[in-house]
Amino acid sequence: MAKEFAPYGTWPSDINAAMVAGQSIRFGSLQSSGDWVYWSESRPEEGGRGVIMRGRPGEDWAELLPAPYSARSRVHEYGGGEFLVAGGRIFFTNDKDQDIYVLEIGEPGVKPRRLTDEPDMRFADFAHDAKHDRLIAVTERQSQDDYPENLLVSIALGGEGGGAVEALVEGRDFYACPRVNPDGTKLCWMAWDLPDMPWDQASLHVAVLEDGGSLGEAEHIAGGDGVYVFQPEWSRSGDLFFVSDASGWGNLYRWDGESVRPIAPMAAECGRPHWVFGMRSFSENDKGQLGVAAFEGGALKFLTMGISAGAGADASAGDEGAPVTVGQELTSAETVNPYKDCFAAQVTKADMPAAIAVFGGAGGEIEFIRKSANVALSAGDISVAQIIAFEGEGGDQVYGQYYPPTNSKFEAPDGELPPVIIMVHGGPSGMAARGFQWKVQYWTSRGFAVFDVDYSGSTGYGRAYRERLDGQWGVRDVADVVGGGHFLVKAGLADPERLLISGGSAGGYGVLMALAMSDIFAAGGCYYGISDLVQLLKFTHKFESGYTYRLTGTTPDDYQTVLTERSPLSHIENMTSPLIVFQGLDDKVVPPPQSRMIVDGLKARNIEVEYHEFEGEGHGFRRAETIVTALEAELAFYRRVFER
Repeated sequence: MAKEFAPYGTWPSDINAAMVAGQSIRFGSLQSSGDWVYWSESRPEEGGRGVIMRGRPGEDWAELLPAPYSARSRVHEYGGGEFLVAGGRIFFTNDKDQDIYVLEIGEPGVKPRRLTDEPDMRFADFAHDAKHDRLIAVTERQSQDDYPENLLVSIALGGEGGGAVEALVEGRDFYACPRVNPDGTKLCWMAWDLPDMPWDQASLHVAVLEDGGSLGEAEHIAGGDGVYVFQPEWSRSGDLFFVSDASGWGNLYRWDGESVRPIAPMAAECGRPHWVFGMRSFSENDKGQLGVAAFEGGALKFLTMGISAGAGADASAGDEGAPVTVGQELTSAETVNPYKDCFAAQVTKADMPAAIAVFGGAGGEIEFIRKSANVALSAGDISVAQIIAFEGEGGDQVYGQYYPPTNSKFEAPDGELPPVIIMVHGGPSGMAARGFQWKVQYWTSRGFAVFDVDYSGSTGYGRAYRERLDGQWGVRDVADVVGGGHFLVKAGLADPERLLISGGSAGGYGVLMALAMSDIFAAGGCYYGISDLVQLLKFTHKFESGYTYRLTGTTPDDYQTVLTERSPLSHIENMTSPLIVFQGLDDKVVPPPQSRMIVDGLKARNIEVEYHEFEGEGHGFRRAETIVTALEAELAFYRRVFER
C-alpha cells in the first residue's frame, strides 16, 4: 500500500493522548515468592492509586489490594519499596496515612489490617526478621521545625506488642536496604550523609543480630571515601553481594565474611541512581546463578554467571562462571528478582512497553505476566531507537537515543527534514528511558523525530561520565543538549527551523537554561522545571538538600552568586522562544512558585507563554486526565508555533 505524502509533524496518528494516558501504567516494586511474582502498579485511570498485583507465567494476573487502599511510600518524597511479601502476608505502606498495613494472601475479600499507628512516621524498604517475628524498615520521622529524622526501626508483628516501633540504627542522615541474612543472625544496610546523594558515596555495614533482637557493633564493609554501594543482597550461602563503583564502574562485589572481592569486572554499569527504594539490578536464582542487568555504551546487557559458595575463592581463577548474555531482545530490565531457575523483572523491548516478565531460563524464552499496555501497532508504525554518540564539549562523547518519524501510512515530501523534540531527562543523575515509550511514539507517529539525550551527568556510563556534571549543572548538560541539536542538523536528521526541547523536573530546568543560553530552539515544553536555584535550595526537601551544592560546585557558606547565575530567572531577558509550562499544585520537590515565576517573567516581556496548573498532582503526573490535557496542549502549542 502506497504511503500518502504529508509534511512532517502533521501526520494523522492512531495513537491519541487518551491512549498514552490509558497505557501509562507505572510499575513500582517487584518481588517473587514461591510460584508467584508480586508487583505494584500505579494506575492513571484511578488517580494514580498503587495496586498490588500477583501473577505467574501461563496464568492470568490478579489484583490483591482492594480500593481505596493504595500502596505508596513517601519516604524521601520519591518513595519506592512500598511492600513486602513474607510468611503468607503482604506488608505495605498505605498512601493516605503512611502507616503499615497487613494483607493476608489467599483470603479474598478480607480488608487489610492496620499494623502501625504512627502519625509522624513514614515507612519503606522492608525486611522480614522471622527469627524475631518483626519487620525491619527504613523510617522517616517527621518534624514540624526541621528536616525529618531517618533511621532503621523494628516493627513487632505478633503478641500484645504487635505494631510497636523501636529504633534499631540511627545517627546517619539516610539509610536504605536493611536485609537479614538467611539464618537470621546478621543485618546489613546502606547509609550516607548530607551533602552526598547515595550515588556520590554510600557505605555498607553489617552487624550481628543478637538473640533478643538487638544489634551488635556495626562493621564497615565497603563504600564511602568517594565510592558508592548499591543493593546489598545476601546469597543463599550467606555471602553478601553488592554493587560498588570502586573501579570507576558500578560492578558486582562479594563479601564472604572476611574480605571483599570483585566479580566479573567490566567497563559496564550495574548500579542505578538510588532515587527510590527497592531498585534491584541483580539477583541469585535457584540454580545459584547471578543475573545482572548492566548498561554498556547505552545498551542493556543482561548477564548470567555461576557463583560458588566457598569463602576465600578467587574470582580471577574461574570461581565464578564466565558471564553469558541472555535476553538479547530486552532494552531494559529493572527490579531484577529470582524466579525459580530464571529471573523476574520489569522489562521493555524496542517494540513493547514495560511489562512484568520471566526470562533467563535454559530455553531462552521471555514469558510475559503483565504488560503495561497491549501494543496494537504494526512494525511499520513503531519508531525504534538508534543509540547515537556525538562529540560534546571538550571532545567527550555524549550519548542519546534517536527515534525517527515513523508512520506506515504517511511520508514527508522529498527533501523535507523533520521537526525534532530534544528530550531532557530528569535527575539530572538519571538516564533516558529505554525501549518502547508511548509518549515517544505519540510524537514520532505524527512526523516528529525525538532525540532523548543522556547528557553529561547521566548514569549508566560509569562514574567519570556522571562526574562531568559536578560543578557544571546548568552549563555542561545544557551544552550537551544544544550540541545534540547542532549534531542532528549537521547530520541531516533535523529541520534547523523546527528544533524543539522538552523535559521535566531537572529536565525542565535544562529546557529553561537551553532556551536562555541558545537560540536554536523554536519552542520549549517545561514540566515542573526549576527556574530559581536559590529558592529551590531554600525550600527543597532533606533528601536533595545537599544535591545542588555538588552539582554547582558551591557550599552552604558560598552559593548565592553561582546559584543566581545558574538560574533561568537571571537570564530571562535572553529567552525569546515560545514556552509552554505544566505544574502540579501538590509538588513538594519543585513547588508551583518555580513555574509561576518564569511564566510571569516571560509575560512581562511579552514572550509567548502558556501555563497549565493541575490540582492533586505532585512531582510527576499520575492522573489520566492530566496526562491527556498536557500532551494535547503541548502538541497544539508546537503546531501553532510552526504555522507562523
